[in-house]
Amino acid sequence: MTRMRRWAGSAVASAFAIVALAVPAAAFVSRSGQTVVVTQAIQDDLYVAGGSVATNAPVEGDVVAAGGSVDLRGVVGGGVLAAGGKVTVSGAVGRGVRAAGGTLTLASRINGDAVLAGGVVQVTPAAQIGRDLVVQGGSVTVSGTVARNALISGRMVVVDGAIRGNAEIQANRIVLLPTARIGGKLSYFADVPLELHQGTQVVGGTVQMAPPSEPAWARAAPFGAGARFWKGLVEAAVLLIIGIVAFGASPRGVTTVIMEIRQRFVRTLIFGFFLMVVVPLAAMLLLFTVVGIPIAVIAMLLYLATLYPSLAFTAAWVGHSLLSLIPRPVKPAPDQWGIVLGVVVLVALFAAPYAGLAIRLLALFVGFGALWATVWRAV
Repeated sequence: MTRMRRWAGSAVASAFAIVALAVPAAAFVSRSGQTVVVTQAIQDDLYVAGGSVATNAPVEGDVVAAGGSVDLRGVVGGGVLAAGGKVTVSGAVGRGVRAAGGTLTLASRINGDAVLAGGVVQVTPAAQIGRDLVVQGGSVTVSGTVARNALISGRMVVVDGAIRGNAEIQANRIVLLPTARIGGKLSYFADVPLELHQGTQVVGGTVQMAPPSEPAWARAAPFGAGARFWKGLVEAAVLLIIGIVAFGASPRGVTTVIMEIRQRFVRTLIFGFFLMVVVPLAAMLLLFTVVGIPIAVIAMLLYLATLYPSLAFTAAWVGHSLLSLIPRPVKPAPDQWGIVLGVVVLVALFAAPYAGLAIRLLALFVGFGALWATVWRAV
């Protein structure tokens, strides 16, 4: 087992080393910590993660950011990929924006597409989207300008900006305020009548779409109905099997990973985010070097083999943490019941409307980071 761990760690380390030596043009700058503030211009791509993240200086390349709070104010020459509890993008972006958060605010000029997801999504009047807008959220407000088409899904959708192409909106309630302008056709479905205020302009007319196969109460339920319920049930069974088998094979190893999360939560979150982004990139770059091809294959096999199962370790930590809240003379050691409880809680959270995706990503970051941090220490 020790040899295997050493071999795995060496393979990953070799992958990064070869990328650094063979492809210097693909360099990037990384920042991490509890509070990260970027105040100096970055000439490369920027990968940043922390409890609170802010960029106040221009970045020439792409920006990949994750944290409890993410505030991107500096100009970005490339694209933006961001996730967090509260995400704000107010600096101009040269390409597209992909972002998810509990509260998500877009207030800048975007030359490409904007793909957004969150509990509360606000596209402010300052936002100018050069191509298409795709949004899924709980409460969605579009006050900016979209150069082409918009696809919007949410519980409550308010439009008081300009969409120059076609718009497709699905929501419980849709409101178009007097300042709303749609240059093409509006296709919509809502549980209540469409609210078109006086002054609203829809050049291509409105078309009411056929209702979805599920009623509103089912779409908003934790698992919905039918297929989504069975999907959640199957995922719970798979994670439960992975967790129990892992604990049975190496209870000490699972306990070590749980303690890694418990003692270094922010560090495992950052490390997991870093690995999820960098390993596929490193593997792709390695494919351009003859000596790097086998290392790229090995790195991706390890990546794929451990990414999804790492959720079981996050579930074990969640379950153990909840059981530890029960007053007892002696705190319980991690066991199978903690895994069962954690899996049930996590799968229920994954199924939560709108926030489920963000919770899943955070769980993956934490579990993946803790697993490989534990392996790295054992090498």
